[in-house]
Amino acid sequence: MYTGNTLRYNGMVLLFFMTALCAFAQKQRQWSSGEILHQMKQLNVLGSVLYVAAHPDDENTRLIAYMARVRQYRTGYLAMTRGDGGQNLIGDEQGVELGLIRTQELLAARRVDGGEQFFTRAFDFGYSKRTEEALSFWGKEKVLSDAVWVIRNFQPDIIVARFPEDSRAGHGHHSGSAVIAHEAFFAAADPNRFPEQFQFGVKPWKAKRILWNTFSFGNTNTTSENQMKIEVGDYIPLLGKSIGEISAESRSQHRSQGFGSASSRGTASEYFVHVDGDKAESDPMDGINTRWDRIEGSAGIEKMIDQLIASFDPSRPSASVPSLLQIRKRMQSISNTYWKNQKSKEIDQLLLMCAGIHLEALADKKQVRQGDTLKVSLGINNRSPLSVELLVAELNGQKQTGNGLLKENANWSHQFQLPIPATHPVSQPYWLLNPMSTGYFNVTDQRLIGKAENDPALEITVELKINDGVVRVPVPVRYRFVDPAIGEFFHPVHVVPRSPAEGWMVRTIDYEHIPSLMYEVKPPVVTLPSDLNTTGKRIGYIVGAGDKLPEMIEKMGYEVVELGRDDITAEKLRTFDAVVVGVRAYNVNEWMAEKYAMLMAYVRDGGNMVVQYNTNSFAGPLVRMNIGPKPFMISRGRISEEDADVKFVDPSDPVLNYPNKITNQDFNGWIQERGIYFADSFSSDYRAVLSMHDKGESDLNGSLIVRNEGKGRFIYTGLVFFRELPAGVAGAFRLFANLISNPNLPVNARK
Repeated sequence: MYTGNTLRYNGMVLLFFMTALCAFAQKQRQWSSGEILHQMKQLNVLGSVLYVAAHPDDENTRLIAYMARVRQYRTGYLAMTRGDGGQNLIGDEQGVELGLIRTQELLAARRVDGGEQFFTRAFDFGYSKRTEEALSFWGKEKVLSDAVWVIRNFQPDIIVARFPEDSRAGHGHHSGSAVIAHEAFFAAADPNRFPEQFQFGVKPWKAKRILWNTFSFGNTNTTSENQMKIEVGDYIPLLGKSIGEISAESRSQHRSQGFGSASSRGTASEYFVHVDGDKAESDPMDGINTRWDRIEGSAGIEKMIDQLIASFDPSRPSASVPSLLQIRKRMQSISNTYWKNQKSKEIDQLLLMCAGIHLEALADKKQVRQGDTLKVSLGINNRSPLSVELLVAELNGQKQTGNGLLKENANWSHQFQLPIPATHPVSQPYWLLNPMSTGYFNVTDQRLIGKAENDPALEITVELKINDGVVRVPVPVRYRFVDPAIGEFFHPVHVVPRSPAEGWMVRTIDYEHIPSLMYEVKPPVVTLPSDLNTTGKRIGYIVGAGDKLPEMIEKMGYEVVELGRDDITAEKLRTFDAVVVGVRAYNVNEWMAEKYAMLMAYVRDGGNMVVQYNTNSFAGPLVRMNIGPKPFMISRGRISEEDADVKFVDPSDPVLNYPNKITNQDFNGWIQERGIYFADSFSSDYRAVLSMHDKGESDLNGSLIVRNEGKGRFIYTGLVFFRELPAGVAGAFRLFANLISNPNLPVNARK
């Protein structure tokens, strides 16, 4: 049994439906009568769909919303990775920190579209061009085992892959996820595959079929009219939204990836290709019984639910409680454990919704140290005329019983004084508890695998008697913060170490759109190479989407001045030995266009300007503004293999010689990749310094281009210095020092 920061195991690994009420959303959830009636209709639907892809933001939110909200199937999304290797548009977090953010963005998306979220242990190591590379790096059998585990627990009627298993997927992780989905489709049903899982209560599970949900985005269109097609643009009156509106809201939760989406209304189609299993003719769920008569011993339940729905009074939802209790009692006699548990949880949720029960457990602080005391206030409000009685509320062994019925619309509260033992586990994400292996998180407890996040560090179990039925509700202890300009926010309470171990620190990540995140981390020790030479003293840094380069440049001995729109003046620019433009600065700062002439004048007058990667993958200001003194394009060209051979186009180029002599050894030890979003279509006015290629591909020479302009120099580079310098890669420091060292400075300026 795991407590504290680890997850509790409740038989099968099912996402508890109550989390819709008690989730770590940052706003309190309130339920309308329309939402209650819509949820009641789901009681008569016994179907399930599992969607599979590689990363956060790969999922088709339109199809997930349609399956979950219109068809009302239990719908899940299994992502191979947590998106650790992506770029970050909103801050400087990278690696596992970015994975923490993107995990919460996925959970926020699922709260919108109605799906559930699962993961494998695979680590997102960045862009991969080959399926074999991805599967080898992840450890194919380990990730396959995780997918099988999720399937055996979730028991989907069908599996839907986002990508094909070939190069049309556009990314080795994408095609790898399709390979895993296909193999897991068979392996989950095979009692000889991963039999060690059966001791934890699962059994072999055979889905009816696996489909590929074809797509059309970018320059790739894999749909065609001879594929199976369904209409998914429904409007849901009870929710007051169309699927296009729900889908856009869900997709827009991926803020770190810049995926804000416009709402759409009207008809929309989704296309499917058969992969394996029984072939469907006109609908993904062809031949699958999703009504109660699929379950032995369920006679009469569907009729009872039909009567519940027909008699629902939107002005008096509480009048439905007696019928809900009767249906729940009837369900206990069926033998199918999976659907009995699932539908019983849905009914318990509806009981709270219909009774208008408000539950909250508020702590007096956002984080508590091991060995300290936390004050927790439990509040309950029965906003109905029903007979509701608190039987018991329990928090870490402390119990509080009620003293009679809860009066209608009257607040009941109790204060807990909770000592936190010095041995209480700290709030560390479960996948970060153990040192990470090369390509995957080292999760050794089978019961934790697949889970999106930890259970709350602290939780009150409340037992209520509603009429003659008893409901047990887990209420997470949260901290409430009231922003005078925005209103209230709710965050999980974190248990932090009394004093972090030597070399470790507690890192907090705070963004408005997700709950606050906190975890223990041992920052890498960045040591500068002993043979590093630098010139100049003062660097101007135009902030982009966020990276850690300013502090790395300071570590090299420079004074770094961060520049915003109003800081960029001709007079101020003259004070800098170099101006460095942060990653994606032209994507996120529309005002860069108005500073173009001033920056080019700085270069012509002897300045040194270094522009890091930007992307042309989103419609935005980049496509409308110039960057360098002569035009060039930014392509999707990239080198994903961090150990790819690097050739020097001209070994005598000043960029490779001043103030450090760059050799091939300087490209040893790079992490994740060489570079992204290379320059393309540049004229002979620019000189390419480096040439490189991934296996089986031709050379790309746009990773680092240079142009001497007037007395100064302009550089564009897609080399991933934003990853390499914080990782302490010696050669990357030496090369970057050359980029920001203006060769026009006198020799005595060398430091």
